[in-house]
Amino acid sequence: MKRELSNIAATLRRTATLFVMAFTAAATVSLLASCKESKQTDEEKKYVEGVIVPADNTTNCSMSQAYITVTFETADAYTLESGDTEMLTIDAADIKGDAAGKHSAHLTIARNDTPSKRTAELYITVNGYNRTVLYTFEQSAGAEDPVVTWVDERLSTEYYWLDEYNEKRPTFDFSLTYDKFLTTSLLSLTTNEMDGGRYDDGSRYIYSYIVRSEAGTMSGTRAALQTTGLGLCLCNIVWTLDDLRVGFAVEHVYPGSPAEKAGIQRGDIISQVNGMDITHSNMNELWTNLYYNAYSQVSLHKINWWATDFEDEASQMDVSLTAAAYNASPVAYHGILDMPDNIADKPNKIGYLSYLSFEAEYDDDLAAAMADLKAAGATDLILDLRSNGGGSVNSSIKLASMILDPSYVGKTYAKLRRNPANLYGDDECLITEQTTNLGIKHLYIIATDNTASASEMVISGLRGLDVPVTIVGTRTEGKNCGMDVEVKTIDRYDYEFAPITFLNYNAKDFNDYADGFEPDVDISTYFQDDANQSHAQNASVYPIPMGPWGMASYDIALYETMMRITGGTLKTETTEVAPAAVTRGAVPARVEIRRPERPGMTLTAEERTQIRETQVR
Repeated sequence: MKRELSNIAATLRRTATLFVMAFTAAATVSLLASCKESKQTDEEKKYVEGVIVPADNTTNCSMSQAYITVTFETADAYTLESGDTEMLTIDAADIKGDAAGKHSAHLTIARNDTPSKRTAELYITVNGYNRTVLYTFEQSAGAEDPVVTWVDERLSTEYYWLDEYNEKRPTFDFSLTYDKFLTTSLLSLTTNEMDGGRYDDGSRYIYSYIVRSEAGTMSGTRAALQTTGLGLCLCNIVWTLDDLRVGFAVEHVYPGSPAEKAGIQRGDIISQVNGMDITHSNMNELWTNLYYNAYSQVSLHKINWWATDFEDEASQMDVSLTAAAYNASPVAYHGILDMPDNIADKPNKIGYLSYLSFEAEYDDDLAAAMADLKAAGATDLILDLRSNGGGSVNSSIKLASMILDPSYVGKTYAKLRRNPANLYGDDECLITEQTTNLGIKHLYIIATDNTASASEMVISGLRGLDVPVTIVGTRTEGKNCGMDVEVKTIDRYDYEFAPITFLNYNAKDFNDYADGFEPDVDISTYFQDDANQSHAQNASVYPIPMGPWGMASYDIALYETMMRITGGTLKTETTEVAPAAVTRGAVPARVEIRRPERPGMTLTAEERTQIRETQVR
């Protein structure tokens, strides 16, 4: 979407100016949303020094650049003058008027990058009268922290709800640290409910984020191919072991990582960290430290739950891990599934892909996995997104394009709509040509409330193309908005900032999934009245991992999905043998951890360019 510079300037002025009545019908003032006019009185306006002056003619402005149109009425010809030309400038054509009557003038308030508030007067001199103040503009100062200044600049020009942000900006505390400034400012808004959600206790969280690392350690705005850490991915639903202790369920172990080398497997339970029991009071801190590789060295006590009896001491052991480099590919598992005995006669070759996040750095791994499924003759596909919180929009486009057949190339997959004042404008994402196309006619997705953003874009995008998508699991997160991601180096740190800047619509202009996509088979309720109690027991702990990826006997959601593909259901009115994961008697209770919110539905500047190049071909 190429725009002429003149059109951009015109659009900026037209959309950035908020018209607010400041005078009577004879005298009004139009102000940008970042300038908030004081309340006017209803007293009768009279000529003062040949001009009608408002009763309260002081306006508060934010530090951002603003474009203001002033209309007024004079008794004769006049001349306008700025009291501070660095702060306030008047369009040259509007400085003088040669007759009495109603007039207008276009003003520009320059961005205030100084640490102090400043004031500028707009003076008017009417022929035969003395010079007088027509208006006073008071502008707040920029932040002393350059990171806060950058955050504020992007929010005031790119945030999807920038209108309310700019309106409330004078009330923000610019002395806060950059992360506190972001959260406190955005949580004070009311129009941005889609930027985040609410915890069970009713408190809000936001999706927009900023993270810091040592300068030079970020690879663009995507994860480097080599990550240094422990190699553990934890489920945010944890076991309650007893009245005091809880245990972290291992969702995934990255191949070649310290965790794999120490013998930790998917389905294991971590019950101690550095000799300390995990309890309700420390679980959030310890979970976050493990999940985000905060430890360079750590000792863990693990329980091999899925392979042996939970109470068997032989299943428990202490392991020591030292952080090291490993390949953090989000392609956790892929292959053709072994068919359980009760559907072994079906002709389907069910391909399975467990995908943890949409990471552009690992698109080659994703393409290789899809090519393997194609070569193996997959007739159906189960896409396991139960742990996938999103990521690159471009990776989502590529995955959808590989799922479909080539006839969909060039069709609309998604529409990214930004605030009209955002100069980036909107984008249309098209299905692209890929080396591998599975030609799937009906996609099956395993989901949880961790399934969000770029994952939900797959559901929305395919349904917008009339491709059936069946969801097995629980309701998805409901993240129908996304971020333009930028990395900026300030002093010795890199800062990755991703504010919500666009909403996602599909080809049918559907965006109404802020409450998530409802599953076709809700594992949390579907098996409650099952005569086979082991089915109900297994479903009650979903999505806590019970065993290795791809083993239906340890995964009721996977088993049920396979049954759906072959025309049946696992639910039964008999007491036939249940999946092996629930043949051990009572299982411990479960509790949910407040997981940090990332990565989202994201676009870098480079990826945005790639999308636009696709549009013009």
